Amino acid sequence: MPRVAVLLCTDTIGEDAGTERHVAEVIARLDRERFDPHLCCLQDSPRLREMPCPTRVYPVVSVWRPNGLRQILALRRYIDERAIDVVHTFAPKATIVGVLAAKGSNAKAVVTSRRNMGYWYTPRLLRVFRYLNRHTTRVLANSEQVKQRVVEAEGLAPEKVDVLYNGVDLERYAPGHSEPATIGIVANYRPVKDLDLFLRAARLVAAEVPEAVFLLAGQGPLRDQLGRLAEELGISGRVTFTDGRGEVPAHLRRMSIGCLSSQSEGFSNAILEYMAAGLPVIATDVGGNAEAIDYGVTGYLVRERTPEAFARPIVELLRDRNRRDEMGRRALERCRERFEIGGAIRRLEDYYSALISTPRGSAS
Repeated sequence: MPRVAVLLCTDTIGEDAGTERHVAEVIARLDRERFDPHLCCLQDSPRLREMPCPTRVYPVVSVWRPNGLRQILALRRYIDERAIDVVHTFAPKATIVGVLAAKGSNAKAVVTSRRNMGYWYTPRLLRVFRYLNRHTTRVLANSEQVKQRVVEAEGLAPEKVDVLYNGVDLERYAPGHSEPATIGIVANYRPVKDLDLFLRAARLVAAEVPEAVFLLAGQGPLRDQLGRLAEELGISGRVTFTDGRGEVPAHLRRMSIGCLSSQSEGFSNAILEYMAAGLPVIATDVGGNAEAIDYGVTGYLVRERTPEAFARPIVELLRDRNRRDEMGRRALERCRERFEIGGAIRRLEDYYSALISTPRGSAS
């Protein structure tokens, strides 16, 4: 039986963020006896040349300019020349490029991903996506909350939107020796992550637990602003910014509690990494976070966006080592049962196979 040729199309593979890591995992782990993966990006990066599959760059600054249209036509030729069966797109711009390129090609199926709660939606983009959805076989969400948002915003029939959860490499994030009062967050320094909330909660925790220290593992444009806030709050000596240095698994091994203060999430890779590292999780109740965290068993969801509400469960867990350890153990068990990367990839492989077994545009 011939292998299924799958083209993954995304903006870039160069950043160290959730979607980029997910695409890289898919490329690396697809069964080569069943699948022939390809990767195209709209931006070049050194990491692209490390991918274990054929890669192409189609530099698109604006889809609507002549060069953008030329790149779309070039991608369409690639799809036909390489006999691509499934085109799978990620990120808004890459989705526009990928779907328009696949339209009129010989691809058997086109699937587009939605991996957040649509904070990028604008009236214009919604009109574009409603058009693209007419030329898309399926839409793939990474949580039930994301699916609900897509159905409401894009006017899609619920039966056209499927849900597959992200997976995490349990071996990479295996639990290690944690420092008893290190509260950490893995998040790039961007507005949607609301790290101001984390730091303001940290000040309250520090007042209650004198040995508490705080680790922000990430990088991004808000670094200077966050540093100034830590100084204003009087906790700069207890806060460490990694600024992109070091590996996430090593940072997790320092933590005793993993946090996420985001304003919006689809289905957080950081939460899965915390769970795989055997950490209890404190997260804001947004997006698919409630689908990952078993409230009161593997962690806590914070429904009120105030420093006081976010700090409260952190202080409780810091004062109760046995409960903290038990929550971490339960988090790892839940992660192993539901979110292990091998199982997630197998489900995606079956999904791709099902896509090409039905006529293009029909529901699975």
